[in-house]
Amino acid sequence: MTENRRQHGRAHLLRRATIVFRRGFSSLDCVVLDLSPTGARIKLDAWLGLPERFELRIKNGPIREAVVRYRAADVAGVEFVDRVAA
Repeated sequence: MTENRRQHGRAHLLRRATIVFRRGFSSLDCVVLDLSPTGARIKLDAWLGLPERFELRIKNGPIREAVVRYRAADVAGVEFVDRVAA
């Protein structure tokens, strides 16, 4: 059985989001599958164009700075590297 190394639980959801990079000049659409305070799992149509670091703009949700931690088929796991104001 695989050990769960997450510090926070994940909320399963299907919410549209936009990946923004190159100082706002480029973007990709994606769907957020899971979300936690420290990261997310996203689904993309073309993950080959996904940069290592980007801004994740979740529809009706937060805008977070993220880095890619894993890629698998059309899914990627990202970690949030910014701090959210409390």
